[in-house]
Amino acid sequence: MFDGLAAAARERSPKISARARSAEGAMQFAMHQYGAALQSFLSARGVAESIGDTSEIGMVDANLASLCTEMGDLENAARWIQGTLTQVTGDDREKHLAQIKIEYATIRARQKRMAEALELFREGIDAAASAGDWNLYAIGWNRIGEEYLKLGALKAAEGPLLEAYRVRKLRDLPLDTSYRNLGHLRLEQGDLKGASVLLDRAIALAGRPNGPIPAWYAYHYRGRLRLAQGRIREALGDFRVAVRLARAWRWSAPPDDDAMRRGAEGWLALVYSGLVEAGNRLYLETGDPALIRETLEAADEDRAGSPRALVEKRREDEASLPPTYWDALLKLQRAEVTALRSSTPAAREAVRNARAQIGRMEASAAREPPPDSGDLLRRARAEAGRDSAVISFQMGDRISWMWAVDGDGMAVYPLPPRGVLQTLIKAASEAIRDGDGAAAAAGTTAGAALYDALFGSLAPRFQRKARWLLALDDALFEVPFAALPAPPGDGSLKAQFLVERHAMEIIPSVAYWLMRSSRLAARAEAPLFLGVGDPIYNSADPRFSKPARGAARQASPLELFAAGRSSLPRLVASAAELAACARAWNGTPVLLEGAGASRSAIEEQLKRHPDVLHFATHFVPSGDEEPQATIALSLADGGVADVLQPGEIAGWHIGIHLVVLSGCHSAAGAVLPGTGLLGLNRAWLAAGAQSVISSHWAVPDESGSLFAVLYRNLSAHGLSAAQALRTAQLEMLRTGDWRSHPQYWGAYFAMGKE
Repeated sequence: MFDGLAAAARERSPKISARARSAEGAMQFAMHQYGAALQSFLSARGVAESIGDTSEIGMVDANLASLCTEMGDLENAARWIQGTLTQVTGDDREKHLAQIKIEYATIRARQKRMAEALELFREGIDAAASAGDWNLYAIGWNRIGEEYLKLGALKAAEGPLLEAYRVRKLRDLPLDTSYRNLGHLRLEQGDLKGASVLLDRAIALAGRPNGPIPAWYAYHYRGRLRLAQGRIREALGDFRVAVRLARAWRWSAPPDDDAMRRGAEGWLALVYSGLVEAGNRLYLETGDPALIRETLEAADEDRAGSPRALVEKRREDEASLPPTYWDALLKLQRAEVTALRSSTPAAREAVRNARAQIGRMEASAAREPPPDSGDLLRRARAEAGRDSAVISFQMGDRISWMWAVDGDGMAVYPLPPRGVLQTLIKAASEAIRDGDGAAAAAGTTAGAALYDALFGSLAPRFQRKARWLLALDDALFEVPFAALPAPPGDGSLKAQFLVERHAMEIIPSVAYWLMRSSRLAARAEAPLFLGVGDPIYNSADPRFSKPARGAARQASPLELFAAGRSSLPRLVASAAELAACARAWNGTPVLLEGAGASRSAIEEQLKRHPDVLHFATHFVPSGDEEPQATIALSLADGGVADVLQPGEIAGWHIGIHLVVLSGCHSAAGAVLPGTGLLGLNRAWLAAGAQSVISSHWAVPDESGSLFAVLYRNLSAHGLSAAQALRTAQLEMLRTGDWRSHPQYWGAYFAMGKE
């Protein structure tokens, strides 16, 4: 069929070409070939634009919005859907408008604009009924029920879901989606028997030969049901199938679209958490070490996809996965279900063969093979050796988990649920940021309570490791680990800060850490230190070049920042900070100050491949829906400010050992499920930095005493970034003055792998 569409696309009529390409995209979308579908839709849109066919543009935009919604990229979905209601014309206008309104309503509901969504749903459902499109009518009611389910409004969800089921049953339409959603509803209502019947039917319908591909969440919710029934082994089987489906779904996401990838990762975090909970609970019952190896690999695979994709810049062939891939996936699902019911050698062999077939397809579809997490534990143990512990976390609504790995093996520990940990994290972070250092060290503070919740049960052998590598999740990114008070131990009579016991580095994932550890660049004989600081932030600064007479002065983003349209204050001590760092550096320093603290000057110096890039600047929040810190540079001659955004930085290709962001809140960014911490840390690692040092909160504008110590140890003694930061923090702790308080040195942390 694709060949026929391709032939039609070569017709001389651009209108036919646009529609053929759009139809091809719709077929690829239905077959989960999201990258190829995106390219087909964009190609169709380009042809339609060339002939001014606004109606076809509107339909393509609606399809692009559907694709973005499917992948969780709501911001771009909303952009594509805007204007489509007025663009569509022709004989099928009413039917198309119904479809567009239901899609628009779905986007608004997922953006938590439910009142607006309900009005659009009503209009779309009424239009579908008028057009006699009962499938679309049922989809509209089903979507309303799904959105209420996500909000936990079970009573409000039941009516719409039942209406969708009624129409589908009456009109002989596919029922698998209705069974799945009603099963989920009954599960949340506590009706485990009813949920079991419905979810079994959903999976049975989806798994029939020539049936639709079952969505991962049908297996996920049946896994949750079986957990609630105490059938942990069977629950784990369902979660394994769900993860396989989820892995294929992620694999099919457009590789170059970070927003779509982040949206997909948000959906998939739910699936991986189910497998982790079932596997770890079964391990606590059986003691089978293979189970915690599996759960560690699953949790890490969940969070490893985003940094690996950014760093590797993986590109998929336009063909993506072949249509036969989905047949093979169905074969695997049926084999896994059979193996769960009959643990015979033949059943296990069928599963192995099906998995091998899928692995071959995935490897042949990509220019680079998919990430391999199957050997994660062995490689992590070998890399950790005798002196290091890798500690990985996953926070969950019912229970959280911590894995600890060293050269001798691994262990897993249950932790309090997400809500409890979030409360402890907030209290501890505020106490350390605003409190008294002596009180924190006494071990009676919120910091001590958080330490006990996280590490109180950690085996002594892990406690004794000199280096901790921490793979974090959710609110744990907010924790100032260096400043957490630890109870007395190993002969000590008093509590100590964690920094006194361990050099700590935050790693995006274990797989990322292992990947980066083998790719360290050799240091130059005379390494270059590039410092950026003391920018010009307002037109009253005597260093500012006034615009020529009569020239219109543009308002800079910085001057519009922080309400009141005021400019940022000058960082008076930042020049002294750069000078101190340059003196401590054993190499060649280049300092960009004043008007020289500009984007063009930085880009020019990056061509010299500096070893270190140090920013002593303001960091201001972006205007995104999920704000991230941006780097505020100098005003240009015309009064326009330079601002370096994370998205721009992530697209650079640099080889640099360390980026230091010394200003206030430089680590700021939303934390997304599966993706982790957004912002400048992620951007610089994506650009090629080995490590990034940044701050949790506001820090004083001072002469850089901590960083002078850091660079002296980094360059003269060959320490890693995390080790050099720890040495500097310990020296500040022992000064006995204001710098000894954790409010100062505890703000900073190292992230990456060097």
